Amino acid sequence: MIKRIGKRARGFTAIELVVTIVVIGVLAAFAIPRFLGRDTFDSRGFYDKAVAVVRLAQKTAVGWRRDVHVCVTATQVTAGAAAGCATPLTNPVNGGPVTETAPPGVTLNTVTFSFDRLGRPSVASTINFSTTIPGDITRQIGIAAETGYVTAN
Repeated sequence: MIKRIGKRARGFTAIELVVTIVVIGVLAAFAIPRFLGRDTFDSRGFYDKAVAVVRLAQKTAVGWRRDVHVCVTATQVTAGAAAGCATPLTNPVNGGPVTETAPPGVTLNTVTFSFDRLGRPSVASTINFSTTIPGDITRQIGIAAETGYVTAN
C-alpha cells in the first residue's frame, strides 16, 4: 500500500530496488542453470527407482512365497516372475511392467539374482551405477547375503 504524505506518494527507495535486482541476478546466475541441466537429477531419479524395483522384488517374493528374479543389464533394471525376467512383474501404480531404463550417460553392471520366499537373495549382489554426466557421482545398490537387506549408497 502506498502511503501518502501530503500530496507526494512514497514508493520504493533506490537501495530497495538495487537489492531486489541483485537477488534476482544471483538466482539467475546459480539457481536457474541447475534446473536447466537436468541430467544429474534424472540420474538420481533413476537410481531411486532402481532401488524401488529391487525392494519390490524382495517384498513380492515374500508375499507370493516363491522366487522373484531381478535382472540388471547395462541400461535396465527389471523384476520378473520367471528366470531371465521374461515375465516382468506388474507395476502396482501404473499397471505396466516393473522395469526402469537408465537415462543417457548412466550404465550399470550386468547381474542377475533372485529372492526366495523368505526374501533372501540367491547371491549377495552389488549393482554399480557408472556415469559420464559431469558433476554426477557413482552410486551402488547392495543386497546383503543372509537377509536380503537392500542398501542404497
